[in-house]
Amino acid sequence: MLGIIDFLERSPGIGNTAAKFVDLSNKIEFTYQEMSNIAGGVAAILKGVGVKPGEIVATLSNNSVSSYCCIFGISKANAVWIPLNVKNTVEANLKLVSSSNATKVFVDQNILDEDDGELTQALGDKIISMTPYKILDENLEALAESTDNRLESKGSSLSVPNENHLLSLFPTGGTTGDSKLCEWSELTWLTMVSTQSDLMPLKQEEGAYLIITPMTHASGVASFAPIYQGCSVLIMEGLENDTVLRTIQEKRVTSLFLPPTAIYMLLSHPTVKDYDYSSLQYFLYAAAPMSVEKLKEAIDVFGPVMIQSFGQAEAPMFITSLSVEDHVDALHSHDYERLRSCGKATPGLVVGIIDEDGNEMPTGYAGEIALKGSLMMSKYYQSSEQTNAIRINGWQGTGDIGVKDRHGYITIVDRKRDMIISGGFNVFPSEIEQVLWGHPSVQDCAVIGVPDEKWGEKVTAVIELKQGQEQPEESELIRFCKDKLGSIKSPKSILYRPSLPRSPVGKVLKKEIRKEFWETTDRNI
Repeated sequence: MLGIIDFLERSPGIGNTAAKFVDLSNKIEFTYQEMSNIAGGVAAILKGVGVKPGEIVATLSNNSVSSYCCIFGISKANAVWIPLNVKNTVEANLKLVSSSNATKVFVDQNILDEDDGELTQALGDKIISMTPYKILDENLEALAESTDNRLESKGSSLSVPNENHLLSLFPTGGTTGDSKLCEWSELTWLTMVSTQSDLMPLKQEEGAYLIITPMTHASGVASFAPIYQGCSVLIMEGLENDTVLRTIQEKRVTSLFLPPTAIYMLLSHPTVKDYDYSSLQYFLYAAAPMSVEKLKEAIDVFGPVMIQSFGQAEAPMFITSLSVEDHVDALHSHDYERLRSCGKATPGLVVGIIDEDGNEMPTGYAGEIALKGSLMMSKYYQSSEQTNAIRINGWQGTGDIGVKDRHGYITIVDRKRDMIISGGFNVFPSEIEQVLWGHPSVQDCAVIGVPDEKWGEKVTAVIELKQGQEQPEESELIRFCKDKLGSIKSPKSILYRPSLPRSPVGKVLKKEIRKEFWETTDRNI
C-alpha cells in the first residue's frame, strides 16, 4: 500500500544528512530520517486518540516544518489528509471540516492563541495543538518508537498504485461558491509526483526547493516531487521580496513555485537585479495566465528557468506543461503565441478540446479543455452528482475554454463562466487582460461584463496600478487595447482599485468585483 509518507521514506534524502526540512522563520530543521521518526510519533499520537485507518484528519497551520510532520504522520497512520488554508475564513474552514467528516484537526498553537473562541468552541476535542518549536505539545515520547522497517527499502521504486485507495482530500479554490472536495488516490498522487519529477529532473546531486506561498495549495503540492528526489525543503511564511530574493542567492535554491501575481511583485522590486540566481534550475509558475511581456522580463532576470504548468484540484498541477526549453525556443523564434499557451499535454495524459456533447473539436477551434488519464481525481467526495456533471463521453472537463494548435500547444482562452457576451459577440476576458498586463502602469487587472442596455454586457477593465504609478487616462488604456484587439474586444470603460480582491491562494475573485454591478450575488455561480 502506497502513502504520502513513501515519497519521504523511499527518497535518497533518507540517509543523506545534507537534505533537510528547514523552517527559515522559526530556525528549526530536521533531516529526512528525523522527519520520518517524528512522523511515526505523530502516527502513534493519532492512534492513541482513536484515529482509525481511512479516517479524515485535517491540518490548519502556517507554513512550517511542523506541518510536514503532521502530514507525514497522518499518512503513516493510514489516515486521510485534508489541508485547511489559514487565509480562509474560520467559517470556510469549519465547513470543510464538517463536509469532510474530519475526526481530528491539527491546529497551529499560534492560531489557537489568536482565536476569539469560534474555532476552539466549534472543533472542541477534535483539536490537536501543534507548535513550530515542539512539533506537538505532548506525547513526544512516542517518537522513540517510530522507525519501521519500510526504511530498509529506501530509494526503491514505489509499488503499483491502487486507484481506489484514498490518500487525501483536496479542496477546490471556491472562487465561484463553496469548495468541493477532490479525492486524490494513490494513483493520482503517484502520477502527479512522477510527472513533475520527469518534467523537472534534478540536475545535480543536491537541490533546494523554496516554499513561499501557502503550502496547503500549489506551493506545497509541488514540494513532494523535490522531496522524492531528495532535495532540501526551505519553508518561508510569506512573500517578502527582499527576503525571497536573498534566500534564493544565499541558500542556492534550485526550484520554487509562485503564481504570476507574486512574480510580478518580485519583478517590480527595485533590487530584483542585485542578486545571484545562478543556482536556479526551475521557476515554476501556474494558477493563472502570465503576461508575455512580464514573462520575457522574468527570463531576462532569473535566467532560462521558467516552466509553466496547468492543473486544478480535480487533476493536480500537471495537465499540461510549457517546458524550460519551450520558453527558450519561443523567445528565440519570437513565437509569442507559444508563450501565451499553457503548453502540451504531459506524458501519459490525453488532453483534448471538446464541445458540450464531449466530442473533440478541430484544431484551432475553441472548446472546453478536457482530459483522460491517471492524473484525474477519483471523484468529488460524497457527490456523484457533481462528479458526473464534469464527466462526459469519457472525458473529465476542466471548466476552462481553450484552443489547441497544430503542434499540440493549448492556449487557455478563459473560464467558461467568465465569458462575456457583448453586442452578440463572445468576448474572452483573458485575451484583454493579456494586453493590459503589457501596459507599463498596470500591476494586475480583471476584465468583467457589466450590465448595459446597449451592449447587454459592457466590457469593463478593473485595474490595479503598480506602486508609485500615476493613473492613466481612461482613453489611453482603451486605445492601448484597441490598437491590439480592435473595438469589439476592447474595454468600454476602465475602473481603478487600490487592490483586487483575491482568494486565499492569490487568484483574483471576479465574483467579488461583479457584486458591485449585478443585483444578484453572481449570475455565474
